[in-house]
Amino acid sequence: MKAKLEPSKYELMPSQLRWSCPEEIFNFKSTSELEPLDQIVGQERAIEAIKLGAELKAKGYNIFVTGLSGTGRTSTVKQIVEDNAKSCPITYDYCYVNNFDSPDNPILLRLQKGKAKFLSNLMKETISFIRSRLPKLFEEESYHLSRKRIIDEYQEREREILNEFDRKVKPLGFIRGQLENEQGFVQPEVFPLIDNQAVPIDALDELVDSGKITAKKGQGLKATWKILHDEVFGLNRKSVKLIQEFRKELQNHDKMSAEIVLSSSIHDLVSAYDDPKWLEYIQKVKDNILDNLTLFVSSGASLPQLTEPVEKNDNSDYFNLFEINVILDNSETNQTPIVIETTPNYNNLFGTIEKTLDQRGIWKTDFTKIKAGSLLKADQGFLIVNANDLFSEQLVWSALKRVLLYDKLEIQPFDSYFQISQTSLKPEPIQINVKVIIIGGQTLYRWLYSYEKEFKKIFKVNAQFDYETKNTNKMLQDYAKFISKVTREEDLTHCSPSGVASVLEWSAEQSGSQQKLSLKFSDLTDLLREASFYSKEGNTSLINREDVEKALLWRRNRNDMIDEKIREDIIKGTILIETKGSRIGIINGLTIYNNGIFAFGKPARISANVSAGSSGIINIEREADMSGKIHNKGVLIISGFLREKFAQSNLLSLTASIAFEQNYGGIDGDSASAAEIYSILSAISEKPINQSIAITGSVNQKGEIQPIGGVNEKITGFYEICKSRGLNKDNGCIIPIQNVNDLMLHHDIINDCKSGLFHIWAISNIDEGVELLFNLQPGKSDSKGFYSKNSLYGLVQEKIKKYVEVIKPTKKSSTNQIKRKNKENESQN
Repeated sequence: MKAKLEPSKYELMPSQLRWSCPEEIFNFKSTSELEPLDQIVGQERAIEAIKLGAELKAKGYNIFVTGLSGTGRTSTVKQIVEDNAKSCPITYDYCYVNNFDSPDNPILLRLQKGKAKFLSNLMKETISFIRSRLPKLFEEESYHLSRKRIIDEYQEREREILNEFDRKVKPLGFIRGQLENEQGFVQPEVFPLIDNQAVPIDALDELVDSGKITAKKGQGLKATWKILHDEVFGLNRKSVKLIQEFRKELQNHDKMSAEIVLSSSIHDLVSAYDDPKWLEYIQKVKDNILDNLTLFVSSGASLPQLTEPVEKNDNSDYFNLFEINVILDNSETNQTPIVIETTPNYNNLFGTIEKTLDQRGIWKTDFTKIKAGSLLKADQGFLIVNANDLFSEQLVWSALKRVLLYDKLEIQPFDSYFQISQTSLKPEPIQINVKVIIIGGQTLYRWLYSYEKEFKKIFKVNAQFDYETKNTNKMLQDYAKFISKVTREEDLTHCSPSGVASVLEWSAEQSGSQQKLSLKFSDLTDLLREASFYSKEGNTSLINREDVEKALLWRRNRNDMIDEKIREDIIKGTILIETKGSRIGIINGLTIYNNGIFAFGKPARISANVSAGSSGIINIEREADMSGKIHNKGVLIISGFLREKFAQSNLLSLTASIAFEQNYGGIDGDSASAAEIYSILSAISEKPINQSIAITGSVNQKGEIQPIGGVNEKITGFYEICKSRGLNKDNGCIIPIQNVNDLMLHHDIINDCKSGLFHIWAISNIDEGVELLFNLQPGKSDSKGFYSKNSLYGLVQEKIKKYVEVIKPTKKSSTNQIKRKNKENESQN
């Protein structure tokens, strides 16, 4: 008895084709009546992870936020962190000061909050006071009197040394004097006295020759001169040593005089902050001033100079040494620091050391040019940064890892890492405590987790933002409140219940399921802006369903050029797609395109040719290197399905080729594997496939239909072609039964389904699709694995048997040839 065909049992009811939001659940006439949403919804998992990372103070609990852009990641993170940051932790001011012992290594001062600016101003006032007070000190009479006593004392000592020498040489007939040497320098010398006249030692020989003195006396004078000549130079050395002592005494006198003023001047600096490092620095400041007193005296009241002045081209450079470079001032910080760095290049993140070009063309820098970055500004708080921005900058990631691993920040200019900098400053490192939150994608997170050794140590929290949430009554109400919030904040037109319902239906459509709502609130906000525009254009007081649908229509029209061109090519026959009649080995598959702005579906012709052979299934796309890995896998699964169905009692001896006709851009995915199976079954059985129907669905080796993506776009794409050509009441689409709850079809499609002009069928296995496409029973196998002759599978099985018979002689002939060849080889040997 022939089984009765019942294709209608797979057809979906119009009510199953779309979820409609009930407007009666909204107890308002306008969203202006609602309180704006003041909480984060649909992201419970991410919120819990962020709270954990934010509140745990243990090392390494930095947060890597993952999720799709537009799901509110940044705003959610900021809100949670701000809620956690209401109590202010202990924050510090940071500043760099000059290292008088080693200028290339500026000293870091970590001060109590609000102290840095105060101490910086106090230091400026103190130095200014010292610069005005010291010159007056050196003009005071008491200073000059005490200084004169020292000068007189040393002058007296110098005279006494000279007088003592004079007394020594006079009885010996010599006198002390000066002589200009050949180089023109005046030097001390002793001269013999002849007739009370000083005579150069070289003139003694002439006096002996002239008889004025005897030769013996001349010899004696020469011997005495030699001794005294050496002593007079020793006398000069004594004078130099005396002058050195004299200068040192004067310096000590000046320091002692100035120290009284300095001690009183820096008293406020000493008492302003009780910290060993600060007090040590102040002592260094004092010592340096005492060593450079001449620089504090103006030209009009210069310090009496017996010492050689320190040469300085510009005294202003010297006074810069006493500045306090405040790189971070937290005096106004009343809560935990939260820094969102939108441009995380090296300098912005870690700080830098600026440089200036002097008149000689040389780059110069000092501790006053050290600048803080976002990491230091976020000390004791949070730094939020986008992963795309972070990883697009050179050296930033490797430097950030070091900071988080060691909690130590070293400020260096970016060019120092390329060894092209002329600066050699190495400021004292800063010990920091900062929580870093990176906002990125799941793919990047997995890569870092797998291949970056230190990543697991420093980012122990992954906050995963969902892109969809359950479609519940509470969520619908929260959505309405969110719409109220957006319209208030951006001064948009408020929504009526129908407008809210239409937006929610769009949200379900975006999520790809009747049971879900999209959490991409940035896209929702864009839709509200556009709907508000059309509402104002139409002079309506509220956004209603028509305004939302108009906004969606025009959004599609603005971006559907490619969709329109492909549709036109299909309708005019350039791309071959049939929507009526039947063909052997040809089926309408459904594909999806994405132009980067929105996705759209279109039918694609899939063809199969079969012959006797042993090559199995040939994927023409793969042979042409136009097939992706997933599509290749789908084709291999088809071979598994055919073996289970038709190779249990016979060999599967066939060669089949499958192709996506007029595909010039490559293809991937397995959503066409069901269509490919049907095209092969048609080609083998020589039974035609109904061209009024298109099909989409993945399949496994057991013939079970599996769900696919983009079901709404695919159905719409085929419907538009059929509608343009005229619906014939047989047109429709076959989809996996698992995708029924994903349907959010346009009202035009639903209306034509209600009128019986278009149909949507849902199947769970290959067998169920046979009735719809072939108008035949698939067939059931008996205990021996044979199918009934009038079924599709029975026809396929019979044809495969013929293929086996065709290739058997070929195999036998090949075997005989091999045997004959072996015998010939044996005879030759």
